[in-house]
Amino acid sequence: MKKSLLIGMALLLSSLVLTSCEKKASSAQKVVRINFQTGTLCAAPVHVAMKMGLFDEELAAIGQKAEYVQVVEGGATLAEMIASGKVDAGYGLYATQMQAIENGLPISYTSGIHVGCTKYYVRADSKIHSVKDLRGAKIGVPGLADSSVMNLKRKLMDEGIGVTAEKNEVEFLAYASSDLAIALNNGAVDVIGAHDPVATKGERAYNFRKILDTGIDEKFVNEYCCQQFVTHKLLRENPEGAAAVTRALQKASAFVEAEPRLAAQLQIENNLVAGDLDFNAELLEELNFIPSRSLGKKTFDKAARQLQEAGILKSSTDIEKFIAQSYIELFGVPDGYTYDKETKTYKEINGERTSFSL
Repeated sequence: MKKSLLIGMALLLSSLVLTSCEKKASSAQKVVRINFQTGTLCAAPVHVAMKMGLFDEELAAIGQKAEYVQVVEGGATLAEMIASGKVDAGYGLYATQMQAIENGLPISYTSGIHVGCTKYYVRADSKIHSVKDLRGAKIGVPGLADSSVMNLKRKLMDEGIGVTAEKNEVEFLAYASSDLAIALNNGAVDVIGAHDPVATKGERAYNFRKILDTGIDEKFVNEYCCQQFVTHKLLRENPEGAAAVTRALQKASAFVEAEPRLAAQLQIENNLVAGDLDFNAELLEELNFIPSRSLGKKTFDKAARQLQEAGILKSSTDIEKFIAQSYIELFGVPDGYTYDKETKTYKEINGERTSFSL
């Protein structure tokens, strides 16, 4: 009996030790916190990666898991959430964050996700017909550090129109995105720069005339507006997780490129984006969602150099070091992916690209 009792106690103790170890291993499981927001049509890759399980799948393969952190309009900004350590990875308008990165925002970009969601409009009766005519114009934008400002300043520089502190020949005025079309229609501004779907809704509601579209303009047609980022903390402590979420978002982007209507339907059915399915699908189909790390970096490189010339980035910044630290290549991440909707499979794209022709 004594022997049986001792054996039983030994087995029980072993069981308790194993259970304790399992609990410790479980509690030590790494988590990657990914930002998302609702109401943003071109955030379709994030929504797809969340709802189709691509983030979960890539992270589970390395024994990790995803958590989702929502950026709420009127709440903390994405930059504030990054700075306070509440977000590890995410996606957004890269040019909007360039000054913040220069000032210490601890993120690096890892892949371009999509091209062209910013458009610029005038009223139908305006005497402005192109960017060349914008000298002296009042321009309404969603924010003074928004990518719509950064892109247009770069285009204005090409046309010889001053955008520097020493020679500024245009005026940018910030409005809530929902008020931009009204401001233009009422004559408070001469031009507006807006992101879809707000841009196209305003165009159709007020019969505005488009003077610049980053999705088709020769300067921007091979440049990304929205890109994937990871925090420096994630890179230091969990580079495998950083690579996993980058692959997942690249795959999701490739899916949206191949299946824009299904992506739009997923957004509506999950209350991530409101609107009409046909309208939303049309806009997603218009955008270029072919992901690329190499073209993403080329975009960042060109923009950084020109924005320093414009005085938006400091002249004292070592631009080579800034670019190298702000855009990185992660081990195990291809240049991008394509998605075959017939076979429902992803194919890696490798090698640097100079354009989107595949």
